[in-house]
Amino acid sequence: MARASMLFCRVLLGVAATLGGHAAATATTPDDGELRVRIVLMRHGVRSPTSAPSELSVYSREPWPTWPVAPGVLTEHGSEGLRALGLRYRQLLMADALWQGDCATLDRNVRVIADSTPRNRASGEALVRGLAPACNGRFQALPADTNNPLFHFGAKDEGKDDSGSMAPPRDWPPPAFDALQQVLLGCQDEACLTQAMARGRRPLLDPAKAGDPSARAKALKTAGSLSENLMLGYAQGFALSHVAWGRADGALIGQLITLHNLQFALAKKSMPAAAQMGSNLLSHMLATLQQAAGEKPVATPLAPASTRTVFLLGHDTNLANIGGLLDADWHDARQPDDYPPGGALVLDLRRTHGVDMVSLSSAMPTLEALRQANFTRDDALVRRSMPLPPCPGETSCPLEKVEHWLSTRIDGTSVDADIPEMPWVQ
Repeated sequence: MARASMLFCRVLLGVAATLGGHAAATATTPDDGELRVRIVLMRHGVRSPTSAPSELSVYSREPWPTWPVAPGVLTEHGSEGLRALGLRYRQLLMADALWQGDCATLDRNVRVIADSTPRNRASGEALVRGLAPACNGRFQALPADTNNPLFHFGAKDEGKDDSGSMAPPRDWPPPAFDALQQVLLGCQDEACLTQAMARGRRPLLDPAKAGDPSARAKALKTAGSLSENLMLGYAQGFALSHVAWGRADGALIGQLITLHNLQFALAKKSMPAAAQMGSNLLSHMLATLQQAAGEKPVATPLAPASTRTVFLLGHDTNLANIGGLLDADWHDARQPDDYPPGGALVLDLRRTHGVDMVSLSSAMPTLEALRQANFTRDDALVRRSMPLPPCPGETSCPLEKVEHWLSTRIDGTSVDADIPEMPWVQ
């Protein structure tokens, strides 16, 4: 694999140099040209925390709620949410003429690829049920818990989405840090923290280590994970008296989750970590765009050339890695969580006036839509277009410019030109 990765790196750089010598096409705003392919990189649905309640309760005054499933597993509510989200995407694909919704052309036009963790496989099954409710739909995935390098390149154990190290935050405390401590313990002053520690509870940051950068980094990682777990309880539809022990409503949950955003910005989205973890997946996403444009890609495309839409059911880490490689910022006050369950980054390739143009957007379910498992409202999915750095200020960018720019971002040593053979699951 190492030799293949180095070869990929050299070939990609060679292609970029050739493209750089050509006259670059001018970036334009997409018109009603032909939409050739769409790639939707999506996080799985609502799951339980990956840690048991007993592990989480050391940080709180009261015990954490018991979930109806084992740690890290998609819930029935999460499955219903992904089914409802699939129905919303069905409508979007039909509106954009990517698929007409008939069963006969489902496999030819739409491909769903899920990571191998049980929650992702269950999310893939639920999404397909929403996309094609009248069809005997299917998705692709490796056997359960077999590492898939598309989603975890070179990883042996990615059981928890929040694994990994991170740099210390520059400003302390980060916004919402004290508010999270208040929610966890019901207070945040020094006397409160001292009493909590005497009762065997752990503060987010030991006051004795408040000036230690490494302790701050660890505290932010913990805070990011705990804020995400509180968000998941809200999205699961727990009674508000059980969400954050009755000390937080949806608005406060939205503030607290920004700690998870910051944690990921430092640990998963920043370079070079994003390149090391995300280059393999992005290379195959790029190859899929190149195939749709009639080019011969270096890496293997994710699906056959006839496929119009590819759904990738991954993790929040994948969204952060690809977002970092694309230098994208999709934060939106309407959905303060940058990585909600079912949240997606979308790449479109459209042929406009004979030029293949790439556009990037985000599609993030609101917390209320997740809580209700209902996406029928127009505002249930927050959609945002983002410029790609090779074409600043534009809503789309020529593929050749994107290829040349990505050759400077993708880490060829972290790429396998092939993809694993993933069985169909029905």
